[in-house]
Amino acid sequence: MTPKLLAKAVVRRRIRSRLLMPALIVAACFAAMAIYRNVQLRRAQEALQKASALQLANIGARTLDATIAETHTLLVSIAALFDPGLPTARNDAVLERIFRAAPVPYANLWIADTLGRPLGAARTPPPGQPGFSIADRGYFRDAMATRRFTVGRVVESRILPGNPHVLTFAMPVIDSLSGRIKAVVGASIEVDSLEAVRTARLLPEGSVLAIIDSTGQIVYRTLDTKNWIGRRFDVAKGELDDFFVGEGVGSGRSSDGTFRLTGFRRTRLAPWVLYVGIPLRYTLDIVRNQFLRDLAIGAITTLVVLLFGYWSADRVVTPIESLTSDARAIADGNMARRSAVDSNDEIGELARAFNQMADTVVERNAALKSSQEQLLHVQKMDALGSFAGGIAHDFNNYLASIVAHTELADLALADDHPARADLQEVLASASRAADLTRQILVFSRKQMVELRALDLNNVVRGIERMLVRLSGENRRLDVVYAGEPVVVHADHGQLEQVIVNLVANARDAMPDGGVITLRVDCAQFTGIDARIPAQSPGAYASLSVTDEGTGISAELLDRIFDPFFSTKERGRGTGLGLAIAYSIIEQSGGTLSVSSMPGTGTTFTATLPLTDDDCAPGPMTNGERAARRLSSGSGRILLAEDDPAVRSSCERILTHAGYDVTAAADGPAALALLRGSTDRFDLLLSDVVMPGMSGSVLARLVKEHQSDIGVLFMSGYADDTLVHDEIAASAVTCIAKPFSVREICDAVERAIATRVGTLSA
Repeated sequence: MTPKLLAKAVVRRRIRSRLLMPALIVAACFAAMAIYRNVQLRRAQEALQKASALQLANIGARTLDATIAETHTLLVSIAALFDPGLPTARNDAVLERIFRAAPVPYANLWIADTLGRPLGAARTPPPGQPGFSIADRGYFRDAMATRRFTVGRVVESRILPGNPHVLTFAMPVIDSLSGRIKAVVGASIEVDSLEAVRTARLLPEGSVLAIIDSTGQIVYRTLDTKNWIGRRFDVAKGELDDFFVGEGVGSGRSSDGTFRLTGFRRTRLAPWVLYVGIPLRYTLDIVRNQFLRDLAIGAITTLVVLLFGYWSADRVVTPIESLTSDARAIADGNMARRSAVDSNDEIGELARAFNQMADTVVERNAALKSSQEQLLHVQKMDALGSFAGGIAHDFNNYLASIVAHTELADLALADDHPARADLQEVLASASRAADLTRQILVFSRKQMVELRALDLNNVVRGIERMLVRLSGENRRLDVVYAGEPVVVHADHGQLEQVIVNLVANARDAMPDGGVITLRVDCAQFTGIDARIPAQSPGAYASLSVTDEGTGISAELLDRIFDPFFSTKERGRGTGLGLAIAYSIIEQSGGTLSVSSMPGTGTTFTATLPLTDDDCAPGPMTNGERAARRLSSGSGRILLAEDDPAVRSSCERILTHAGYDVTAAADGPAALALLRGSTDRFDLLLSDVVMPGMSGSVLARLVKEHQSDIGVLFMSGYADDTLVHDEIAASAVTCIAKPFSVREICDAVERAIATRVGTLSA
């Protein structure tokens, strides 16, 4: 094999190996995820089955206690009505009436004399068959011996068809004068009619419900009932330690060889413990099925990645070989060589770049340098884009540094310097990046709350493209802007969140497509109207979203803004979108109303008070040279910022503006600088979230040392709850990152001017 062919083979192997690596990484990730999910799912399923078993045991114990209490009351009433002089037929009739009216589904009610012979029963043996004596029944003997209400064993009925198992109760009727037992009244309930038993039979196959008394004897068991009733466990040897605990869960292998997850509860009115056991194999089946599904998904995904890798190799290797040959020829000085690769992808662009480089040596070097710079720029932008969604706080720190240093560079240049146009482009790009981060944070609801004058037209324009994508392919979004500025006093991010929630709600109301109309307007209300705040007539800002969906029925309109109320099916919404929108508009001093009729669509209208304040200033233009001049400030500033780039830029900006700045990397370092200084500081400028010590804690400790110092916080889009708690606890102003040179200087100037009394010690 020639060296040239050998080099080509090496290139092919390297590229294919690299393209194969993603498939191997994907396979490994899916396998790890499947194993982790398997372990977590098994734990969760075991905990769920134990909780289910305990819940059923609790229900069973409570229903048994309730049944015992109701039966005791019933037997006391029957004993009070019993007349030994009445014939058996009369007693049968009385008991039958009580039996039919009883709230508990008893199997039978009966009265027997002291020898166990029947004196009456609600359900009697078939005609011609004598009544059964109960003298041999344990519950009868216990009632006679103890002379009180007795809960008997579970026995087979000798009267009911099929001889079902019944739970028995007995109570002696004692003569009040002589103290002798006149008779015994009793009741029985079919065990299968008990709620706990019925529920246990609906559990997975192999589940069991068992009742065990204090001696360790099984009173009842749903599986293999005849062979288990009467079986005894040795309590003294610790086989029933759970009997002396009120309730709990456990796991273990039952006497029948089945491993079960159990829950148990001791009854209050009888010396019993009720156990519910669910086979572990039921949980393992669920876990195994999920594990197999995860492995199948992983295998399919890995196969797709592998096939795509081989397909990509065939499409990439050949043009790369050609480009490699052309590059070597050009590097050797053959400027007449041109690449024959002609495609619209990155390889085609690279081939055209090679062809351009061959024109002249100077152009080749310039183009190569430009390509390297462009590649570096693209890589940086890709990295920033990847981190924007999850680490917005760090992203805004970077933007703050970029904006600050760029503006410092702009301030250092002459008005006619050609690089100023490039710097303005950098600032514009940074502004767009900040807007993108803020739009992402609208969905995560982590934007900082900053009330200011806003034009509703501009707010909608800023997210119009995002709203078009949110509407979906089969829906059209029509935006109607007001002909004049519609200025309100609100938070920019919260208004965007309201608009997004309303448009998303309109989209969900039109599953088959349609037109969503978003309208910004100024509305004049001349009379009392529920759509305006405090029902005060006048001019208001109006923002409405109209859909062509199915509409909302009248009975649901009153609940449409309730938290967690949703007309969507389960799994398609939390019911919080409209509630959050309503809360934001109400906190901004406005109202959110809805009008709808079934079949005609729905309109949500947000009404906000207009304000005469000027809107927040936009970005500085090339012609605003005067605005680029920093006002001269004075005072000593203690700066605490953990990000080195932000700390450096803030220190340079404030020093350039005339302030004496002492910088620290964290809270403890700032405290050390404060305590070691003989001169007093005018302002503490601190990040809100710092490792080791937060901004509010630092502010309070600084105030204890110097009570008249001013405090100004700065923060990026960190967790909203944490930032808001920090700011609220300190009762100071916070400036959001990224900020411009003018914004930070103005904020510092205002904080120093109003520093007295801004924070209680």
